[in-house]
Amino acid sequence: MFGISVYLSENNEFETTIEKAAKNNFSLIFSSLHIPEENPTNYKHLLTRLANAAMKNNMQLILDISAKSLEYLDLDIQHADQLTNLGVAGLRVDYGLSTLEIAELSTKIKVFLNASTINQPFLEALLQAGVDITQVEAFHNYYPKPHTGLDTLFFKQTNDFLHEYGLKIAAFVPGDGILRQPLFEGLPTLEKHRTCHPFLAALELESLGVDHVYIGDPALRNETTQQFAAYAKDGTIMLDCVLTEMLAPELVKQLHSTDRNRMDPARDLIRLENSRPALSHFEIQPTSKNTRPVGTITVDNVLFGRYQGEICITCKDLPVDLKSNNIGCLTKQAILLLPFIKPGQSVKLHPIIQE
Repeated sequence: MFGISVYLSENNEFETTIEKAAKNNFSLIFSSLHIPEENPTNYKHLLTRLANAAMKNNMQLILDISAKSLEYLDLDIQHADQLTNLGVAGLRVDYGLSTLEIAELSTKIKVFLNASTINQPFLEALLQAGVDITQVEAFHNYYPKPHTGLDTLFFKQTNDFLHEYGLKIAAFVPGDGILRQPLFEGLPTLEKHRTCHPFLAALELESLGVDHVYIGDPALRNETTQQFAAYAKDGTIMLDCVLTEMLAPELVKQLHSTDRNRMDPARDLIRLENSRPALSHFEIQPTSKNTRPVGTITVDNVLFGRYQGEICITCKDLPVDLKSNNIGCLTKQAILLLPFIKPGQSVKLHPIIQE
């Protein structure tokens, strides 16, 4: 599942943000009660607004807390579960709580632990303390300061360890719209993702064992939001592309249709499964444009016999083939998504206007 991050400030119109996110298939919200840049005296009022917006849009609200931050809500850790009355679905706890306090809290509300600092002795101590492990998940940090994000190998090893205990895992990718103060350097979990496209980063997190991906920064560009929305809805990966001009209407119609990679995936190509049947009665003549660098969109012509009409995307540089017409290409960013297209994966080409 995908989530957004909402930060509590009086001038944040987060009701609109949450409504838009819900319409685009985001289902989770992360917020924090200990952000140094915010005024904690308004937390109770703002949290009520935030929780109401979450419930109205059927989104789960996960709140980052500490013993100190709870004081601003006139609560302590023994009564933190009262936040469920506001509509809070879970609490992320990091420091200042004992294993006994965490274990007791897990019997009342879902608890999210700092994934990067959990080790086996700590988990065993929690189990000894009577923690309800079915109510516990792991949640990595984001890292505002450049060069402080996690290393990929450590991240993967940590996730593998946590999965052995049956814990689900959450992590952050940066946004590509409005970035978070005070550094405005993105809010990723992995350092390699600091300047990475958010959707590409999200797919990589999934491949590294992450169950829930949150956007750390406050906003995404509309085009990026559409990519997340399509993937969250039915697993469709949208690929921005530029198409050759003067293509036949039947071919253009098929190129705009959602298709899927074949279940028996080729090593060198994404083969769009429905293209050949859809274009079987349409005679495709050879053209003089037959180069096939990585990311090329091709359609097989009459010289390919019964394969005529099959639309493919090259996953590597391939030699010229007179039997395949070059009819477009993916953008550089979309090419990076090709390794994440699985067998049977739904794919939708998204033609853009070149500037």
